[in-house]
Amino acid sequence: MEKKIKVLSLDGGGVRGYLSAKILKNLEEILNKERNENINIGQRFDLIVGTSTGGIIASALSIGKSAKEIFELYETLIPDVFKPISNGTFEPKYSNKILKENLERILENNTLATVITNLCITSVDVENSSPRFHKSGYFGRNTTRLDEKLVDLALATSAAPTYFPLINTKHSTNLTDGGMVANNPSLVGLIDAMQINNHSLNGITLISIGTGEQCHMPYDIDSLKNGGKIDWILDIEKHTKIAQVKDNIIKGYSKWKICKDYIFSKEEKFSSKGSPILELLMDSQSKLAHFQTQFLLQDNYLRINPKLSISIELDSIDKIDSLKNLADLSQPDLNKINKLI
Repeated sequence: MEKKIKVLSLDGGGVRGYLSAKILKNLEEILNKERNENINIGQRFDLIVGTSTGGIIASALSIGKSAKEIFELYETLIPDVFKPISNGTFEPKYSNKILKENLERILENNTLATVITNLCITSVDVENSSPRFHKSGYFGRNTTRLDEKLVDLALATSAAPTYFPLINTKHSTNLTDGGMVANNPSLVGLIDAMQINNHSLNGITLISIGTGEQCHMPYDIDSLKNGGKIDWILDIEKHTKIAQVKDNIIKGYSKWKICKDYIFSKEEKFSSKGSPILELLMDSQSKLAHFQTQFLLQDNYLRINPKLSISIELDSIDKIDSLKNLADLSQPDLNKINKLI
């Protein structure tokens, strides 16, 4: 017999998870007011799937935390977590110590066995380049791993390359950000819902929350037209000593001139806006997952992903304020949500 299964999918996107958290907070308040209820938004779904920052939010929702609590966490969490300990060239740019402390406060000692809404968190096993999805007990085959702590899984799914170190959990080692394989995990959630539902699409509804659609990608496209490894891995700020060294090498200047210009330059030594290849990888496959899920579910699917007015990198904490006014829900979206959940 086919079941009615309601799925919530939450994208990755670094600091832009602030937008997802605020959208969910607004949605939670509106639905409770319209329906004269007091239900946390996560409990309106049968399955929550999340990647990276979306995985953090999903973990908290799955244990009954309100969207309001999660949004309040994000307001304090983001500025504290994204304090560089390096420039990210030879070691991770950020420590995950503060992130872990904050996650332990909200997720406590909960595991996949203690969630009250079914949960799926994405990550990638770096040793064999395989997707590693961490699921609560909605499949019998998951039972041997239900003692995985949500804190560890949240750290793993958000361990973006160059930004945070790899994570070991109780049953897995060397995990990196789930955005490497499913930055928009809607298809992951849909496939699992279909398996629960006897391989049928009937009765499945899915709401996908993005972290904002970039108005343009946050890197210098001109530098990529004939770019090499460095250009694709790091978007080096133009007015820095390292950028000058790179330009002088391309121009064929002597080692003497390159060293002299570096020593006497008054510019900042090094600064990077992030990784073009990482941003491109995550954004492009997120859009692909949206189109495919939309094709499969048609009217039983809704994607909420506001257009950003400026480009925002994964760690651009200085641009958070630009997200505050983008989380309002349109009446057509609210009408659709009321039909879906």
